[in-house]
Amino acid sequence: MDKKYVIGAAVAVGALVLVPGLAAALARAGEPLKRAAVRSGATAWDEFRKAGSEVYEHMEDLAAEFQAEVAAREAQPEAAEPDAASGVRDAG
Repeated sequence: MDKKYVIGAAVAVGALVLVPGLAAALARAGEPLKRAAVRSGATAWDEFRKAGSEVYEHMEDLAAEFQAEVAAREAQPEAAEPDAASGVRDAG
C-alpha cells in the first residue's frame, strides 16, 4: 500500500512538472476553496471571540458576587457567644 502511494505521488508531481498549464488550472480551481476557508476561519474566530467575551463576563460577575459576600460577612458583627462569666444559667 505504501508503494502505491509513492507511485501515485510521483505520477502527480511528474504531471505538474510536465504540464505547466495543469498547475495554473489547479491554482485557479483552488481559489474558491481558499476564499471559503478564509471566510470560515473568520467566522469561527468571531464566534470564539464572542464566546470568550461571554465567559470572561460571567467570571467577572462571579468574582463580584464573591467579593460582595466576603464584604457582607466582614461587615456583620460576630454573634455573641454566651460564656460562664455572664451569669446566665440553665433552668434545668
